[in-house]
Amino acid sequence: MDTFEDPMRRELEGFAVDDVVELFTVDARVIGGDVYRFAPTPVPGADGAQVQPAFGGETYAVIPFESEGWEWSAGGTLPQPTVRFLMAREDGDQVSVAAYLMSMVEAHDDLLGAQVHRVQTLRKFLDDGSEPNPQAHMGVEVYTVARKVNQTPDMIEFQLQSALDLEDVYLPRRQVLNYCQWTYRRALADGGFDYSNATCPYVGASYFDANGDPVSEPGQDRCGRQLSDCKLRFGATAKLPYGGFPGAGKFRTG
Repeated sequence: MDTFEDPMRRELEGFAVDDVVELFTVDARVIGGDVYRFAPTPVPGADGAQVQPAFGGETYAVIPFESEGWEWSAGGTLPQPTVRFLMAREDGDQVSVAAYLMSMVEAHDDLLGAQVHRVQTLRKFLDDGSEPNPQAHMGVEVYTVARKVNQTPDMIEFQLQSALDLEDVYLPRRQVLNYCQWTYRRALADGGFDYSNATCPYVGASYFDANGDPVSEPGQDRCGRQLSDCKLRFGATAKLPYGGFPGAGKFRTG
């Protein structure tokens, strides 16, 4: 049976690679909002028409979107991407999407603290692709909205911060909890995992139950949402993507 990464790895190591598709999810539930999924470009459908991409049973609305700064530096510095939503469009659906984003920004403190997930997959692995496979992607990159950089009637721009870099950040007005708030992967009956709603970046093959004890079956894999569970999966000396605040006193709140 293929592991989570195998289908994508085989494709990337091949001579002919299908078109790469970028998919984004803004999860504002932690600050009282909703979940919104979008893609910067449509994909060609079966009849040649451009359609919204669908992946893992979720449809991603197409809105004009620009971004930069996703790359990791040679020195290991974590990326702090900049994303820009272009608001004024002629298409009615895109206008409604832009208006919805604007309402989220106004209602939820500029989306500060909202989670942004970036997934890259191939066209063939989308739900209507030649080899649909919701587990075939390059991993779930998890970021938070660190600040709103600029806003005009036609554009709104944010800077993101990697979830792996939680030191020295301003916490927006959100509940500070001592357990991890990321959503862990969901085990499937076939022994694989569903990452479509996961915000925890763990994709490893070591399994532990909610008490932190090693288990052999993927279906028994549960995260106890404590810092110790994060260390089991990523290593005690690694930079941890822990989504709680066990030492909240060292963080500045604003």
